[in-house]
Amino acid sequence: MGIFTLVLIIIWFLRLVPAIRLALSPGLLLVLDLTGLLLVIPAIYYIWKLFTFVKSELLWKIRRRLILAHIFIGVIPVILVLTILYVSALLFYYQLSYYLIQNQIGIHIAQAHALNLSLRSGMEQALARSSAAPGVLRSVLDRDGKYVLGTYPSASIILRIQDQTSGQVSVDANRSMKKEWLGNYQLPRWTSDHEFSGLVVEDSQPELYRGADGSDDDGGRGRLFLRSLVFSDFRSDTPFSLELSVPLDQYLLDRLKAAVGQDLLLAHHVPASSLNVMLQNTDILRRNILSATFDMTEEQQSLGRPVWSILLFPVSWNTGNEEGRAATEVLFVELSTSKLIQNVFRSESNVSQTILGLLRIVLIFFLAIEVISLLVGIVLTKSITQAVHNLYRGTEFVKRGDFSHRIVVKSNDQLGALAKSFNQMTDYVQSLVKERVERERLQRELEIAKEVQEQLFPREAPRMERMELTGLCLPARVVSGDYYDFLKFDAHHLGMALGDICGKGISAALLMANLQATLRSNVINLFGDENAPAERLQGEGSVAQVVKMINRQIYNFTASNKFASFFYGVYNEANASLTYCNAGHNPPLYFQNGGFQRLSTGGTVVGIFPDAEYQQATLHLQPGDLLLAYTDGIVESVNEYGEEFGEQRLIQILEQNRQLSAQEIQKVIVDQVLDWAFEQERDDDMTLIVAKLI
Repeated sequence: MGIFTLVLIIIWFLRLVPAIRLALSPGLLLVLDLTGLLLVIPAIYYIWKLFTFVKSELLWKIRRRLILAHIFIGVIPVILVLTILYVSALLFYYQLSYYLIQNQIGIHIAQAHALNLSLRSGMEQALARSSAAPGVLRSVLDRDGKYVLGTYPSASIILRIQDQTSGQVSVDANRSMKKEWLGNYQLPRWTSDHEFSGLVVEDSQPELYRGADGSDDDGGRGRLFLRSLVFSDFRSDTPFSLELSVPLDQYLLDRLKAAVGQDLLLAHHVPASSLNVMLQNTDILRRNILSATFDMTEEQQSLGRPVWSILLFPVSWNTGNEEGRAATEVLFVELSTSKLIQNVFRSESNVSQTILGLLRIVLIFFLAIEVISLLVGIVLTKSITQAVHNLYRGTEFVKRGDFSHRIVVKSNDQLGALAKSFNQMTDYVQSLVKERVERERLQRELEIAKEVQEQLFPREAPRMERMELTGLCLPARVVSGDYYDFLKFDAHHLGMALGDICGKGISAALLMANLQATLRSNVINLFGDENAPAERLQGEGSVAQVVKMINRQIYNFTASNKFASFFYGVYNEANASLTYCNAGHNPPLYFQNGGFQRLSTGGTVVGIFPDAEYQQATLHLQPGDLLLAYTDGIVESVNEYGEEFGEQRLIQILEQNRQLSAQEIQKVIVDQVLDWAFEQERDDDMTLIVAKLI
């Protein structure tokens, strides 16, 4: 996009070079001009990029977003309301000024008309007393005209007399008129001998009124006059008319200013586009100003004054119609609110001063409220953004793994509660991290304990000529509380042990290791060494004696609530016999000749009673006989309905699969028990020993 924009800019500059434009054909010039329009694409692109930058970077902080929200919610509506009020006040001010000026002009028109009527009345009274009509009328004009000039010094009075007998018309005027132009004086036809009073623009005979106000300017077409025209009421033999014209000049402007309190200026030759536009400036109109109520020679007063035009809508003296404003002089009023307020609330009025004082108090009160609201908004915004900033800094510490950072709580509000919750969360997270570290350490230790325990179990079952033997332990957790072991004394004698420690986990695993060590040490201590006669391993009371010694040692060196169920037997391959002792364990199942029996001879569990007595029993085995020793994790495994696997199902599995090898029988049992179990994590360890004579 950058290269594309650069190329378009270069093309745009090339089209501005005159030599290049002359050298190109019109078609290429058109293409060049159209190419410049493609600058809209990068313009839109970069505007969008600027918007996204402002949104992502400048508005990323909450404080900036809140400030911008306050601007849109509070500042901009207030500015709009103030602007509306200001514009409405300007329009009201304009309308009020227009009304006051029009009213004052109407008052002066009525006053001029009253003076003209009074002058007519004097002339009619003089005609009633004398027959020399023209001379009498001129004398009355000279006598009474000074009263009119006393009110309006620049006024002009024209007397038109018509002799009915001779048909001649004579025109006379007061001393302010130029006599040489009076011969061309004519009344406009639209008057039709009807009285008239109003504001007119002189566009019929403007030369008559040149210098009527005492100046030597040309007056020109478009001068404004307050004009009154009256006709005689009787003496039809000598009808006359009186035209009183008061120019809208400096004198009249001063009187209007005295009434409305605003500076005024009168201009001519003002472009039509500059009319009726508020906030004109006098430095633009200075060359066209005719009269003003302030000193135009002083630069500090004549420049920079805002004014607006007042549309007077005068009547054209030539046609009697309302004249277009571009062909007349234009009246401007100064835009000064302070002067208007001074005029409205004049000092001589106690009521106005009281109202002005109340307005000042209300204004000061609202300004104070606005300042206080602004300060309160700043404080609240700072408290919110500071709380958010503290939370953000806290999350940064947490992200780096520093859970010891705490936010200082300075307020007892929802933000303070949020900061407290963050501190509590970091406390909990820190505790959880410590617990996790500790748990991982324990897990590693358990893994080590599992590896150690796996070394305690037989790596493989001893090989015997007439017996298939296998064993398996499936821990419910990392380490097991079940125990099985094989002790091969010689080629014909084998000891097998199976135990279930009370409890689970590390304590059960430790007791299991203790049980194994106790069993092996007792066997060695009781029968001497490995070269002792094999008959001593299966002699009368030898198996029960080993269990008894194990019971005493576990009782003496473990807690009172720790015990174990234990099964121990010695197999003699020479005479195919098995001598066993069951110390409170689940009775192993022995299948022979199509039936089975439970091997329950022995005594109570080991580790509870120090003086417990144990018995032993001997079985004579036949080829095909099957022995299964197991822990309660096998039969107590439950399904999704809470139903246990049970001993009966285990017996059925053995009866149906007696023809299989010991290893295969073990696999069938484990598979069906695991399929039966509902929960993925079992409640108890599962251990079994399968022995089958061949």
